This record gives sequence, structure tokens and C-alpha cells, in this order.
Amino acid sequence: MKSTIIRRNLFNTTKSFTTAVDISDADVGDHLRVLERCKPYSEVPGPKGLPFIGNSWRFLPLIGHYKLESLDKVMESLYREYGDVVKISGLIGHPDLLFIFNPNEIERIFKREETLPHRPSMPSVKYYKQVLRKDFFGKNTGVVGVHGQQWNDFRSKVHQTMMQPSTAKKYLIPLNQITTEFLNRIQENIKSNDELSCDFMEELYKWALESIGKVALDTRLGCLNKNLEMESEAQIMIDSVKTFFANVAQVELRMPVWRIYSTPAWKKYIGAFDVFRETCLKYINESMIKLNSKTLKDDDDDDDDDIPLVERILLKTSDPKVATVLALDLLLVGIDTTSVAATTIIYHLAKNPEKQEKLYRELYNLLPNDDDLITEKIISQSVYLSACIKESLRIKPVIIGNGRSLTSNAIINNYQIPKGTHVIFPHYVVGNLPEYFPKPQEFIPERWLKSSSGKFGEKCPHENKIHRFASLPFGYGRRTCLGRRFAEIELKILISKIFRKYKVSYNYGLIKYQVQSTYKSSHPIYFHLKKRK
Repeated sequence: MKSTIIRRNLFNTTKSFTTAVDISDADVGDHLRVLERCKPYSEVPGPKGLPFIGNSWRFLPLIGHYKLESLDKVMESLYREYGDVVKISGLIGHPDLLFIFNPNEIERIFKREETLPHRPSMPSVKYYKQVLRKDFFGKNTGVVGVHGQQWNDFRSKVHQTMMQPSTAKKYLIPLNQITTEFLNRIQENIKSNDELSCDFMEELYKWALESIGKVALDTRLGCLNKNLEMESEAQIMIDSVKTFFANVAQVELRMPVWRIYSTPAWKKYIGAFDVFRETCLKYINESMIKLNSKTLKDDDDDDDDDIPLVERILLKTSDPKVATVLALDLLLVGIDTTSVAATTIIYHLAKNPEKQEKLYRELYNLLPNDDDLITEKIISQSVYLSACIKESLRIKPVIIGNGRSLTSNAIINNYQIPKGTHVIFPHYVVGNLPEYFPKPQEFIPERWLKSSSGKFGEKCPHENKIHRFASLPFGYGRRTCLGRRFAEIELKILISKIFRKYKVSYNYGLIKYQVQSTYKSSHPIYFHLKKRK
């Protein structure tokens, strides 16, 4: 009887991270000794809570010193004070948080996760989709903020189409065209001293929405029109996304009072979500009507470069609701994240003119004219461009961390961790540790190249020597970013065209970053763009 109970409860970290292992009677003693050597959960270091309210007070306005907009600094201080593994317990309405600052442990966790990984982020989105607007979403709740079998069922319908590199490359021509129009719009806003007269981030929101609208729906939303009105539907979509992300942290990380009554942050959050969904649905429905009026192409046809993603999904699933919900998810998460990533990359290159010149030389050799089409071949040959993107997103990732919710007991870093704990992977902190990236605060794209040396007083580490789990800007495994292929293509086209055409500088010191769900500038950004001759 005793061995049966042990079989039922022991977990082996060498074979399966959170899955019970069938252990024979002969192995029971060995595994008991493993558990005996592990420290209990109560000994995991971390800040001590107060009676009754635990550590929740630390996140409260006014009295708390864990500011939501400064979570980057909070994570850094946790690592400095407590080390590789840190626990924040006693969070009212939330499971305990376990921060892992060791990429070796992060790798073990990712590689041993179950087939239905549970990500703890954004339960409010799950509530919106499965409770508040269940009449619309039904069983097709998408991939954002959803977990378990529903997530797996939806993901299995769209994964092949979304994650094939060849799918994203089919949109090179329209994305080139949109980016060229974006640069024309930017050129009109450059003052006589070469400084932009408008906030560059705001302009990038328009570029990102126009791009994903064309890719997903084969629709031009008019975001790049010369006189885009504040009341236009395109601007309404952008503003609702910004409001949505601005309130996510308030809703998710503080005490979930919204489950009892509607807080101001909750009202803004839901209001923005509704406005965004309703506005998007107008364009999605128009796209569906156009599709119904024509014969759908075979997704395997060679001549299918111009068909939208919703059509590709319809070909695979024959389910309009799946295509609709996927388009909503892509529009929701693809505007802010891609814009933030692009701004960060441009900023790092602007502050490192010698790296910018090296990128320009690569682009000049590949693109004799600054208006040349960015082709698949050019993208594959732009190795320094790829290195610049990786290095920038290492230093300032768009999302400073992601995580998993343990679905069963586990051993992590020699501690016994109970089921239900939220494990956080703080990629921002890990990606800036000197033991994994020498001179971590310096922008050194060469560290990502397969062969490089000199110039920095030491040999730059080769790509295969970089710990692949120390920097994961797009996540990893089955819950990796579903729109990654499209984001990478969009970024490479944009960065190529900007730095082939302009010499970019930023003359206002260092940008102050803060967490607004995404990790971005807390203030408007005005680049100088001097046209190259």
C-alpha cells in the first residue's frame, strides 16, 4: 500500500518535469532519497509577508514599493537579494509566484512540460472570452489568455498555417508596399533639422495595424492616410489596444477585486476590449463576405501569395469562427508588440552609430537602391540585421518575462514546489546577466554571429555558446508566439528600409523604459532621420 501511494506522488525531474512517473518498488528507495535531499517549499527564499495580507501590500498604490510600471527593477532587486530562485507568496487572489533566474532550470522546465502547458498570464482575457462574451466566442476562444484542451483544440487548427516560415514569406510584396508608404508618411513629418515632428511610436502603431490588417484580412485600413482623423476606425482600434494593454497589469497583478465589482481599471479594460472587438468584426465580416463571393484557392497552390490568412484558415478548417477569432487575436497582440519591438531596435541602432554603419554597409550591398524590394533571398542574407534584432530584444525584450502554472508537484533547483505555483521566467533579467552575456548592457550584435572576434577586447561568443534559454523574446515550446514568423518578417522589412535610406540618431539621452504590459518608453520618441545620399 505504501509503495502504491509513493508511485502515485513521486516525480522525477530527469525524465518528466510535471508528470507523475511509474516507479517500481525497487526504485522507491532511490527516489525517496532524492526527495529527502531536496529542500521544502517553505525554505525557498523571498520577501516575507505580513499577517493576513501576506505580500499583497507590496503591490498596492501609495504604500507598496513594488510598482507595476517598475517590475523590471523589482525583478532585478529580487535576484540581487535572494539569488536564482525567489518566491513571493501570500498574494490575495493569486497563486504564489516563483521566479527562476537560472537558464539551466528554465530549460529543464520548458523541456519537461506537459502537452497542455498552462500559462498563468491574463486570466482576465479568459474570463472575457469564456464568461462575459461566451455567446460570441463559444468553444473557439483563440490562443490568447486561454489554456487546457480548448487552447489545444484551437491551436491545432491554426498552428501549421501560422508557424510555417513559407506562409509569412508569401506576404513580402504587400508588406514592402506598406512599409514604403510608412516611410513616405515619415518623410513628410521630418523637420528642417531632420527631427521627426511626431512621436515615432505612435506612427509605428499605424504601420503595424496596416500591416496585420493586410496580412490577416487582405484589407487596407487606411492607417497611413495623410490626414488620419482621431475619430477614424483605424485610430479607434489603435487607441483601444493601447487602453487594453495599459490596464492589463492593473487588472492582472493587483488583488483581483474586479471579480467582485467593476473597478475603474476593469471598466476601461472591458470597454476597450469591446470597442476593439466590435470595430475589428466589421472588417473581419467584410473580409468573410468577399471570401464567400469567390472560389477559395487551394492553400498548396503555388500562386497563392495574395490570399489573406483568414482564407488560409478557412481552407484548413472550413470554420469561419476559427478564422474570425484568430484574426481578432492577431490584431489584438500584433499591434503593440511589433511596434514596441521596432522602436527598441531602432533606438539601439541610433545610440550605437558604429553598429548602424555596419548594418548600413550590409544593406547597401544587398540593396543598391533604397527603394528596392526586400525579397526572401535578401532577408536570408541579412545576417547582421538578424543579429541586431536578437541583441536588441535581449537587452530590452518586449515582454520582460513569461511563465507556466505547475499542473503537478515538481522539483526545481533542489526545492520541492507544489502544484499550482506560478513559475515566472524573467528573461529581461537573465538576458542581462554578465555570466551569460559578457558586457550585457552593451549593444554587441556580433555576439550572435557564427564567427566573430576582436574589437571588444575579447572574442565574441559564438551563437552555439550562447545559452539559448537566457534570451527568449518569443517564448518557447508549444506556447511560443503564434505570430512570430509574421513579426520577424515585418521587423526585417521595416529595419532594412529605414537604415538603408536614413542615418538615424536620438539626441535626448537614454529612453526611460517602463512596464505597460509591454516594455516600452514612458515618453514620446523623436528620432532624427537624415537621408543618406
